[in-house]
Amino acid sequence: MTVQPDLLLSELRALCRGPGMQAPAIDRQVGPALQEVCGITGADGAETVRNKIRAWVDGIVERFPLDLRLTVTAPLALHEGAQYRFLNERVDWLAAQQERGARTMRRRIDEGLIRLVEAALDATPQPAPRSREDGWRVSDFEAVLRLDGTTPSCTERRTLVADCDGIDRITWSISIPAATGDGAPADLDVEVLHGVELLSTERPSPRRFLLHLKLPRTLRAGEAHRFSLHVQVPEGQPMRPTYVFWPERPCDHFNLVVRFPSTALPASVWRVDGAFHRDIDDLAEGRDLVRPNGIGEVEVDFSGLRPDRGYGIQWRPADTG
Repeated sequence: MTVQPDLLLSELRALCRGPGMQAPAIDRQVGPALQEVCGITGADGAETVRNKIRAWVDGIVERFPLDLRLTVTAPLALHEGAQYRFLNERVDWLAAQQERGARTMRRRIDEGLIRLVEAALDATPQPAPRSREDGWRVSDFEAVLRLDGTTPSCTERRTLVADCDGIDRITWSISIPAATGDGAPADLDVEVLHGVELLSTERPSPRRFLLHLKLPRTLRAGEAHRFSLHVQVPEGQPMRPTYVFWPERPCDHFNLVVRFPSTALPASVWRVDGAFHRDIDDLAEGRDLVRPNGIGEVEVDFSGLRPDRGYGIQWRPADTG
């Protein structure tokens, strides 16, 4: 991948908003340009992503003058003295440090980010060794979520395509929203249906699961392989009204079917198409509404999915009062 300067700058500006690098689930907010320059992979958890970005930024700005270094590390909340919750607070801190107005500092912050991008992309590229687990993409992902049983369950079928020779195992990531509004951790039961062997399961964060899967044969570049998993929420554990797929690598096609109980259809259902992770809880009901069909099913289809954007549906349960 050839990193475009404008894309990298845009991702850095976005990363400065809100809590900056101290934001929870930072691994879901990092775009493809930052992934490329920082060597971030789909198997990296949030803290690993923070450490990789911090090391990348520190390695570049150590050659900058002190005032310029601060205009990069403070807005990103990487400076130990400026880890405030909001960007405005970090701008005010920086303005006080350099005895300038907030408007002047915002201009200098942008100049610092531009300099960071220039320095990063002008450096002689040192390609990192590529893991065989990274040399594949998803051509098709089909999911059937059933909400009409004793507990939510989902059958997921994927077709992967090898981009290089020697692919014999993969790591698949599943992230789930908190089971309740207070952020309580959730659990999953995962069963292999066909096509792979589950070697191990890892849980780098309360909401994120990594499945290490062995393929039945070693794939050569261009070869495809299909496998299926069954994912189920343990009985008695609530599920938030959302199913969103966050591709960590290119995905050509995603089809989702959600089957609601015919006696408890949702009040409304809407598509999620290319949403940012930080916006997922604020998506407005009424955009891209879809209706369940005569047997209580909703089907949505997506093509050309972008890594680290969200695709799927959300819904508002029927009023029970």
